[in-house]
Amino acid sequence: MKWSNAIAAAVVLCLSFNARAAEDFNVSVVSSDPSRVTGGDALIAVTGGGEITATLNGADVTKALVKDGARRIGLVTGLKVGANDLVVKSGGQTKTLKLTNYSISGPVFAGPKETPFYCETDQFELPDGKKLPASTAPDCSVPTQVGHYYKPKDGKGWKPLPAGATLPADVAMTTTSLGAQVPFVIRVETGVIDRGIYQISVLHDPTSDQPITPTHASKAWNKRMTYLFYGGCGGEYRQGKKIGGAGETGALDAQFLRQGYMVMANTLNVLANNCDDLLASEVAMMTLEHAKKVAGAPLFTIGWGCSGGSHQVLQIADNYPGFLDGIMPLCDSVDHYRLLQQAADMTLMHRWHENGGKALSDEQKIATQGSYLDTSLASSRLLDPTVCPEVVPKETRYKAKTNPKGVRCTQADHTVNATGRDPATGFGRLTFDNVGVQYALGALNDKKITVAQFLDLNEQVGGFDGDGQFQAKRSVGDVKGIEAAYRTGRVLSARGELPNTPVLEQRNYSDRDKQAAHLKSATFATLARIDNVAGNHDNYVMLLESHRNGDYVASRGGDEMSDYAIKKMDEWLTKLVADNSAGTKREKVIRNKPADLVDSCYDPEGARIIEKQTFTGGKCNEFYPTRPTPRIVAGTPISQDVLKCATKPVDMKDYKVTFTAAEEARLKKVFADGVCDWTKPGVGHVAFGGTWQKF
Repeated sequence: MKWSNAIAAAVVLCLSFNARAAEDFNVSVVSSDPSRVTGGDALIAVTGGGEITATLNGADVTKALVKDGARRIGLVTGLKVGANDLVVKSGGQTKTLKLTNYSISGPVFAGPKETPFYCETDQFELPDGKKLPASTAPDCSVPTQVGHYYKPKDGKGWKPLPAGATLPADVAMTTTSLGAQVPFVIRVETGVIDRGIYQISVLHDPTSDQPITPTHASKAWNKRMTYLFYGGCGGEYRQGKKIGGAGETGALDAQFLRQGYMVMANTLNVLANNCDDLLASEVAMMTLEHAKKVAGAPLFTIGWGCSGGSHQVLQIADNYPGFLDGIMPLCDSVDHYRLLQQAADMTLMHRWHENGGKALSDEQKIATQGSYLDTSLASSRLLDPTVCPEVVPKETRYKAKTNPKGVRCTQADHTVNATGRDPATGFGRLTFDNVGVQYALGALNDKKITVAQFLDLNEQVGGFDGDGQFQAKRSVGDVKGIEAAYRTGRVLSARGELPNTPVLEQRNYSDRDKQAAHLKSATFATLARIDNVAGNHDNYVMLLESHRNGDYVASRGGDEMSDYAIKKMDEWLTKLVADNSAGTKREKVIRNKPADLVDSCYDPEGARIIEKQTFTGGKCNEFYPTRPTPRIVAGTPISQDVLKCATKPVDMKDYKVTFTAAEEARLKKVFADGVCDWTKPGVGHVAFGGTWQKF
């Protein structure tokens, strides 16, 4: 009887174990979403079950999946472009995973490739000063290069690691974020993905560690990744010959590497090479996928970038969520459309100041446009089709009279996959609009300029024609292009996943340094957009300091605020990924934010002031006052997301100064079609079309 009971109990236990194993049996793609696999291979994980067999499109791939603790994992290769079936069997269980594979040269979701396109691999410099080989292929590909380099004890640059079983005597040591002290030796991989040149770097000492594989991570890696994004705008038709700009170090960023982060970047995530956040999102997704297939999945990935880099991290988090777990925008400037509007307005203001408004004092000029003039913005280069990168041969460039079908180098022509073409011209749809904008309205109501000066400005400010040249009449934006910009998320909406993403901004104040591209008011535009959707921006922390260290602090070795920010983002994400309790993603993001990670500024001497950052008021604004854009001075909401305003008839109650009868008549003539009604949604402001849109 006792034996019967024991046997029955064993049978129940066995059945229970098998049931749990069957319930836990799962097959997943570690490197990407199964619907967006690229390059013909995927990192696959199998959990639960017992012994397995696996086939890809009928071919046996079981040996690719090796034991890794409680799971099996491996790189399954041989995927064809298009649909693939991965079938894994364990006992009586069968799991079929549908994989959709795309070419490593794209596209995946960003739409047709831009042509012409100029390869620049032979100008791309490796850490040892050597160049990549030339490529003339349509996809600009070259053989992947892998090398090891070390930071010498004097801290100057990187040196190639000599072959051999021992390290050079002058190798520096570094301490990772996990407390491990290791030689400062890095593995650097360079190749081409989605036509951009990528680099992936991580601490790895080949004299004491095995080669990196998806199932054998570098011993020194802290299992965290950082993707670096860089700025600029106006780059089209090119691969790019450098990651970053002046003073920037791309994937060789020592501040992240020394702490053990795997660091990656791509030339097409430098907006000076590619001013299209849609393509930039695809490039980043594909590059990060490849990094996971090289070294295994990270605990989390941080997206970091300034200026156009901030555009990318914000719009990826909102529009293409899931592969950047937290973002660190520096010098936030929101999106291309806000920056284009600011640049075009400043160009028009600058022209008027140099002509009809030259009698104004410097103080009055600043009052009319809200900030110091950034001469780098005082041009129509984003609107002028003839201002091209040097790689575009002059004889191929557009000329209205002599080469009307030539290459056009405007932002609108570069982003036609999202916003479309004007069928009448075939050119990209222009979205800049200033109809009804009362420039310097705030300066007038503050009595910093006269009624006559206000009227002169608005009579003479003008706009741009279809070729980015000044015209006396105002610019009229293409409503279909404006609608597309909103619908596709090119205008940051915060209606995707941005409110559910940890955001930690490091802003180096430059409003008074004639760096108007990076006005602090841009941050408040982003915050207002989040507030309009979520009711608050508790997922967003702003740290502010003086501009003494420049914008790209991390690339230059960091400072106290930058080191603190990276540490706290790490802490935030580490807690977040470990949180398996109930709650929405936003609730988890907010409750896992470190208690001491709060809005702050650092005064010019470096002392921290803990204070909620606001557009006006408070101690921090005494040190770092917020400068508005010309459009804010004209009355646009702080969210700065109105591309084309709705209009209303002139109402003299809107003015805090007295107009003579003649001045009132002149005002109504200037704005015969009405003035902006900022209480209404902008013309063409349609609903966001959702995340992961495909073109």
